[in-house]
Amino acid sequence: MYTFRRGRTKSTGGAVTSGLNERAFNGTSNEELGLTSPAETAMLSSKAVEILEFLRWYARERLDSRRMDERRSIDLGVVPDFASVGLLGLQVPRQYQGQELSYRDTFRIMEQLGAIDCNLFVMTAVQNAVGIPPIMQHASESVKADILPLLAQGKSLTTSAASEPGMGSNLRGMTTRATRNQDGSYTINGTKRWISLGAASRYLNVFTRLYDEHGKPLGYTGFVVDTTTPGFTAGPEVLTLGLKAVPQNTLTFKDMRVPADWRLGAEDEGINAANAAFMLARLVLAAGSIGAMKRSLEVAARYATRRTVATGLLVDNGRTQQILTDAVAATQAVETLLDHITSQLDMGVQPPELLYFVAKIVATEEMFTVVDRSLQTLGARGFLDTNILGPFFRDYRLFRIFEGATEAITVYVGKMIHRNPASFAEIVHALPASPQVTNLIDEAASFTTRHAATKQEEQHILHNVLGDLLCWSVLAALTSSTATRSPMHEYTAQWCEHKLRQRLREARRDVGLELPTRSSLLSHIAGYEKTIGEIDQRRPDEEHWVDPLLVR
Repeated sequence: MYTFRRGRTKSTGGAVTSGLNERAFNGTSNEELGLTSPAETAMLSSKAVEILEFLRWYARERLDSRRMDERRSIDLGVVPDFASVGLLGLQVPRQYQGQELSYRDTFRIMEQLGAIDCNLFVMTAVQNAVGIPPIMQHASESVKADILPLLAQGKSLTTSAASEPGMGSNLRGMTTRATRNQDGSYTINGTKRWISLGAASRYLNVFTRLYDEHGKPLGYTGFVVDTTTPGFTAGPEVLTLGLKAVPQNTLTFKDMRVPADWRLGAEDEGINAANAAFMLARLVLAAGSIGAMKRSLEVAARYATRRTVATGLLVDNGRTQQILTDAVAATQAVETLLDHITSQLDMGVQPPELLYFVAKIVATEEMFTVVDRSLQTLGARGFLDTNILGPFFRDYRLFRIFEGATEAITVYVGKMIHRNPASFAEIVHALPASPQVTNLIDEAASFTTRHAATKQEEQHILHNVLGDLLCWSVLAALTSSTATRSPMHEYTAQWCEHKLRQRLREARRDVGLELPTRSSLLSHIAGYEKTIGEIDQRRPDEEHWVDPLLVR
């Protein structure tokens, strides 16, 4: 029997350790317990291994995901339990009572959470990737000394508030404003929406437009704010399709005064502070996606080896084997990419910024495909909400939107490449790749100079093509360099190369497409009302209103 006994939190050399790591194995082996393998242990710190063991025990013995989903709230014991093993301050320096873990440790823990429960993953990711980094990197020393120990020990939660009712990942579209007062303080007014943990957080990183005392615009800035400050209101929780246990709140700031020393960096560094949150969050989403992919495939494989269909065992069906093999290849490709980025970060090398976007795009897109294919493998059982993959399908769907919707950031990546065509080759040629794949990559890179677009719509399509080509060139390059490790690695390399060839064929078609005019398109869709009628539902209370942008 494997148990974690509660104990008082202890401090060793400034780092928080927990009484939860006192274990009684009673002769049970690591393999029987499902703990980390020797190979994995060699790559991770002892603290990371302890946290992984705790999470697996917690999933088996304490967690009730179904109950959290139905109640639309995380169980009350989760936060103190997670805090007691250091999960809420993974990379916070030890001087502030954090764990000071490496990127490899952190991403491996986030992968484990992704395999267990999306709600717990997001709660932990928001604290560690969205809330804490702007404070660690941009807050004043006095603010860090006051706040970081509380966050690292889980005594308070934090998040970042950037999204607004009319703006998502485009930070320059924000309307919330901060006005500098004559005494040096600032007054914040505005509304933020879709803020994960917004109502549960004691401290918020709020990003705003900035104006001086006379109304002159000064760019963008960020602040740490204490949500007990007058002028702050946590509004209603958004009723989401999935991820129901993590609140997504509307937050209102009305004449909220913030001291000058609670600003995040200089007055014009707000975008930089926001990027500190969102860039790391994109990699954390990739890590969680890997966990979701592995768990989904594990469930699908169990079913396939036990379910008999007309052709015999489901797993003996060649099409089933092909689907599962392709899903494993997608998982391994994403894992290879994140491993490459992780190694660079832990060596102190800053990867190209576009690689963060590539990781987010391919990880979340391929993850959702793997979850969908796994659910399909289960047949009718997959559609039951009690069979693991149903909630995964609902919850992980949001990852394709979090930290920039796939379509938006793919176009952004392509736009950056189009502005600087040499950047495509600089990024990809820095990666190890086989000669065969290098030739394909050169063909993909040629799209940056061979094709031009005059209309804005054509530019968007071209930018999407370039963004996609960069994603698959990166994956093809990295997996080709690992092809000799195992038969599965070889298949993954071939799969990624095939995907790149396929995207090149589609790219030639996409840049030559002649779209109908916008008015023709919208007129055609408007004609649907003639066959389906006017059927918008009218519900009186605000909490259940359909978004005004969606009704007639």
